[in-house]
Amino acid sequence: MDLYGYPLKAKFSQPRPPPPKVLPATSTMAASYKNRPASHSESFTMPWMPNTYYKAAALNPTLSPLSESFPGHPPTKMVPFISERPNSVFTRHTLDDWHRNNMTNYKESETTRHNAERLRADLTRTIKDVYQQTKRTQGESTQNLGERVNDIEYWKSELCIELDAMIRETNSLADMQKRLERALADTEGPFQVAHKCLLNREKRMGIDLVNDDVEKQLITLITP
Repeated sequence: MDLYGYPLKAKFSQPRPPPPKVLPATSTMAASYKNRPASHSESFTMPWMPNTYYKAAALNPTLSPLSESFPGHPPTKMVPFISERPNSVFTRHTLDDWHRNNMTNYKESETTRHNAERLRADLTRTIKDVYQQTKRTQGESTQNLGERVNDIEYWKSELCIELDAMIRETNSLADMQKRLERALADTEGPFQVAHKCLLNREKRMGIDLVNDDVEKQLITLITP
């Protein structure tokens, strides 16, 4: 049989040895070949070059699909048979497919980059707007707080002035009260004298009980 186009040739470097002259016993030969199958008869008409009668057969093995004899297991995927010496190079994609794929990736990258730049510009503009709004609001808040602080300081000073005036007025009233108390204490003596005089005048008898001008003056002194 030929292998890869090369015929197998039989070569002999020396002649075949002659058969032995001494043969074994018939019983020994029969015992040694009892359990062996019968040999095929050798053809003496066939030449020494068997490749002249037999041609090399091309081997094209085919694999039958695996039967589902194992339930519960996923079906087995058969790997495609690849010959040892393929006639052509096996490729999955063409050069045009490769160029189209690169062009698609390039366009997607450009789109992503454009979207990222636009997003960055929007974020920058938003940051500036928020910064300006925050700065303006901070300025307004600072101004309002300053005005409120000034108002509080003004009213605080006014309250201090009014408090000082009230303290001075209170001190004046306290002095007046003391003077009035002293004046009241000073009028207590004449009141007691006039009251005592009236009591003594009540002790008169007969015609001496006269309501004269002196008694009227004494009553005026003790009457509030």
